[in-house]
Amino acid sequence: MNPLLKNFKEDFLESLLGFLWRQWSALGVQGYSDENDTWVIDPEALMLFSLTFSRYESRLFDEIMDWLDTHGQHIHIQRLRRIQNHEAYSSYKLLSAIAFIMAKRGKPSKWNRLASYTRIIEKPENLFYIKKSKQQAHFGATDLDFEKFGYLRGPLEFRGHTQSIQVMKNTGLLFRLRSLFGVNARAEILLYLLTHKAGHPRKIARECYYYQKTIQDALVEMGSSGIIRIQQRGKEKHYEIRKNDWYTLLQISGTPPVWITWPPLFRALEQVWLKINDTGFLDLDYLLQASELRKLMKTIRPGIEMAGFGSDLSDDSQHLGEAFTPVFVKDIRWLLERLCFPKK
Repeated sequence: MNPLLKNFKEDFLESLLGFLWRQWSALGVQGYSDENDTWVIDPEALMLFSLTFSRYESRLFDEIMDWLDTHGQHIHIQRLRRIQNHEAYSSYKLLSAIAFIMAKRGKPSKWNRLASYTRIIEKPENLFYIKKSKQQAHFGATDLDFEKFGYLRGPLEFRGHTQSIQVMKNTGLLFRLRSLFGVNARAEILLYLLTHKAGHPRKIARECYYYQKTIQDALVEMGSSGIIRIQQRGKEKHYEIRKNDWYTLLQISGTPPVWITWPPLFRALEQVWLKINDTGFLDLDYLLQASELRKLMKTIRPGIEMAGFGSDLSDDSQHLGEAFTPVFVKDIRWLLERLCFPKK
């Protein structure tokens, strides 16, 4: 195995697990959080991304389940499905199992839309992995709900230890908006306008993962209030707000909140993991590995750029053959550094 990729794989997993603990801790999961994160957390994207990596950290997985049991009303199911349909995260079967369990916990009308997919189980698999990417053997009693979807694990216990979401911090701003305006497109529209100079319906819809008509109709209604300002630029209408007034209303002080388009960034990172965790890829000779990584970078670069992290990626055309592998590793390590140790 290429020693560079071996070390990179180990560091990649550990870094992302630490990042996920910090994100979920900011939302009330028992763990640790960075008090100075300025970006706004996207709960739907975070949930989809977390399902892939929390299988390597059973305690994190169960804490997320506990969080959903306590705060699941804040999840926008329709938006979650749209993100999944657009980005195609690898954990969708597991998402169905979780929705089935959440529906049983008392919110069937909300979660059944995700749990209604046909469950054809050829051979059950162990839910959790050990860090070396091997399935963690399951012994003893089995959780029957997860088993219905083909996953083996011990009985899930809801401990009810999840704390309140830190809605007054930048990380929890979307939850503050959803609490005020409902779990709907208007909360995301306001978040977008709070973190951008202005917005056009098409771009807002693309970055917030809504249908354009949904955003367009909401903006027309919001614009009629006189509070959302409209600027005509050619044939297009751009919408903006007086940020200082909204900052005062929402009690935003200190460092302004930062928008990150999380879904494509998370999908890009998931694709990196799926590649470097593939034994077939790791067994290739160095030249073929570099070729595969070059193709992967072309695939994930647009998502990284859409999230706002693409400016410092290397020009792969300047690094030929095997020389691209260390460049790829350097770029992804840089991205992980930005996520795990953001500049204050």
